Amino acid sequence: MARNDPNADNKRDEALAYVRRQKAQWGTGVSTLCFFYNATGETLFFDGEHSWFGRIYGSYPLIVQNGQWGAFLHVKRTAAASGSMGYVLYRVKGTNDAGYLSSLIGWDNPWNKAGHSNKAFCDVYEDGKIVDNNEIYNAFSTSSRIATVRKMGMWITATIDTINSPLFEAYFNLEEMMLKLELA
Repeated sequence: MARNDPNADNKRDEALAYVRRQKAQWGTGVSTLCFFYNATGETLFFDGEHSWFGRIYGSYPLIVQNGQWGAFLHVKRTAAASGSMGYVLYRVKGTNDAGYLSSLIGWDNPWNKAGHSNKAFCDVYEDGKIVDNNEIYNAFSTSSRIATVRKMGMWITATIDTINSPLFEAYFNLEEMMLKLELA
């Protein structure tokens, strides 16, 4: 199973090296080095994104197969004192013929750390639901550096470091896959 060894064949190391190369190409300033692992047993399909502060550098991975890592760099606005805050949605087939779900991972890396800290967020939505950006933005106010959601058969975890250009790491799992691992 994919979840048993996320670094099989050094895949995690390669994803991390890729996003660090992107950071080196982009340069200095607030940025978020994002990478995530697909341990769902299914394929993740890019389903949307939103940035409140900053922008994507390059592009988001469009398809991430089971057992693979996706990686991207989210950077501050050009020539502006801003942070990096946004989210990305991936569509995945749910369990027990539940159809598809939209799974969200989000990060908040503020430019001004005085009184503010980096935060992670994750959530799961029914396929086709229009995501309310204001609701997600407000949800960050109660989030922390570590986020977990178990909902509609999905199990997502996300963490973010405390520095100005932190690593944001997430894992997409189907709950039934995690339960099989616990029983094994």
